[in-house]
Amino acid sequence: MKRLVRKLACIVPMMLILSSSLVGQIKDITALRARIPTLRDSTERVALYARLGMLYTNRSLDSCYYFGARALDLAKRIKDRPGEAEAMNVLAFYYNEKDNPYLAYKYVNESLVAFKRLGNKPKVCELTMNVGVLLSYEGKMDQAMAQYQRAYALSQHLVQDSIKPLVMLNLALAQSFTPGAPDVLPLVDEAEQLAEKQGNERFVVIARLTRNGARFRNGVPADEVIADQHALIATTKELGYEYFTALAYMELANMYLPLHTDSALRYFDRAIGLAEKTGYEGLHFQTMAQAYETLARIQPMPAQANVYGRRLLERSREKSLENQKTGMDFLQLALNEQEVAAAQAKLRLRRMLGVLWGVIGLLAIIFSLLFFGMYRKKRRLARILKDSNDRLAAQNNRLEDNDAFHQQLISIMSHDLRQPLSAMLMLGEGGMVEQMSDEQRQYVFDQISQNARTSLQAMDGLVHWMKLNTIGLAYTPAVVSLKENMRDALRYNGALAAQKGIAVMDFIPESIDLLAQSEMLLFVNRNILGNALRYTPEGGKIVLTAKRDGDGNRVIVCIADSGKGIPEQLLPYVFAKERPETVSAGSGLALIVCHEMITKMNGRIWAINNPEGGACFYYSLPIAGPVSTYLAETNRSTGLS
Repeated sequence: MKRLVRKLACIVPMMLILSSSLVGQIKDITALRARIPTLRDSTERVALYARLGMLYTNRSLDSCYYFGARALDLAKRIKDRPGEAEAMNVLAFYYNEKDNPYLAYKYVNESLVAFKRLGNKPKVCELTMNVGVLLSYEGKMDQAMAQYQRAYALSQHLVQDSIKPLVMLNLALAQSFTPGAPDVLPLVDEAEQLAEKQGNERFVVIARLTRNGARFRNGVPADEVIADQHALIATTKELGYEYFTALAYMELANMYLPLHTDSALRYFDRAIGLAEKTGYEGLHFQTMAQAYETLARIQPMPAQANVYGRRLLERSREKSLENQKTGMDFLQLALNEQEVAAAQAKLRLRRMLGVLWGVIGLLAIIFSLLFFGMYRKKRRLARILKDSNDRLAAQNNRLEDNDAFHQQLISIMSHDLRQPLSAMLMLGEGGMVEQMSDEQRQYVFDQISQNARTSLQAMDGLVHWMKLNTIGLAYTPAVVSLKENMRDALRYNGALAAQKGIAVMDFIPESIDLLAQSEMLLFVNRNILGNALRYTPEGGKIVLTAKRDGDGNRVIVCIADSGKGIPEQLLPYVFAKERPETVSAGSGLALIVCHEMITKMNGRIWAINNPEGGACFYYSLPIAGPVSTYLAETNRSTGLS
């Protein structure tokens, strides 16, 4: 018996966490019961029964079972899966407080599995926590702690955090009883603040109860905590929380034990008597077990400890017999459920055979209709052929347009090749190379080499884009540093910026990586920068910025100049193939290519005029980064194995 008592005595504080988060006020129960005769919708009736069952958890276990069982029976008959899961959650609480672990585990696990299938994350979090409570009742504290921590991790991602204070307090209680316990008071304070914000007086009471116990176990002198504990008991009595009052009496007895043994014995008696009065068998047994375990360590042992010991031994024997009987009943229940499942499977098989014969007959009718339809299809062939010819003619026209467009692309490519080649030819004429110093020649050759590499890289992007559009080559994104890519584009246009004395202000962070194709991105940056430099007057400025969008999954890049801006009548056609003739052929075509490249890279590009002057070209692309595996971890099974 001592081993059983030790196992139970360490887990009494866990009991207050399993109960519902609903505030069980008499007026709420009265109002809900008055609605029962008016309800016509069965689904609403299931939800009302389940809520009444949960409201009765701290008032009347008989009523809790009555409404929980009615909710479960009706939910099964109308195949209301959410209502069935909620009803099993109510019955799990009932059987736990009736000290029936078999059925408590059965219903809590079935409820957890059902809510997982329904994708109800708040309920999955709550049931994960309740599994930990059942494990703590069995003394399996390591497994219980794992469930509490899993529930806490799940609660961090809930949109509605009404269950979060309950999970935090449960975790704090469990941690406060571990060897070398951490300081749980910050976690308790956070839970209390959240409970006060929600207006949940039950959770506030639990937080105060948890804080007083944690302070006492952390070594705070008993006389400093006792006053707070008496104030808490006054609050629980005023609110009618007899369940929590019994737990507070038990903790107060422990606080008085090193100061005044008679007072400790008096509060032990009050705790046990109140637990027995409430009708919660589990609470009564555990409070008596903890009182016996505490008093048995006193020498000489108080006479009251012998009284507790005899009552505890008698109740332990009764409980052992009840558990054996319950185990057999549970086994018979499982066998009956298997027989029902087998009968239901046979019925489904018969229905499937009936459906199969119906499908065969339906297919016969369909084939008959198909033969008749073939005759009608022949009459439509002529119209289909005519439509096909019309579509081919339209496609031919588009191909001719694309051919002209590609010819213009070739002119862009030839322009990119001409620039470094022209520079080399110019150096070779007139003996310019011989007239330069070694440092000058090296500088010129480095610039030519840099321009050639940049042009070749940009042309590779253009060629790659043409392959994507002509032969259907799959687009394969890679991680591209936005800062480095923009620097390459700046180096290509550096000579023009220096010649016009334009200040390029680069505020792009070093840390931004994009999912893109490097050469195509360089083509976009180079052309937008080139246009900005071309239309910015001497001594002007160009500002480069980049920031994440609201979701944090994309980066918006802005290239803003201080020129005259884009004419308002041309602004809607900057990236369009069909545009007024006034748009220049060179820059307009390059921007069309930029638009198609950004679109191919799963992005978007647009332009606006800055109210202060100049134009702003924007584009957005996906940001590169590691994929979070946290949700995958929290979606793993949290039931018992």
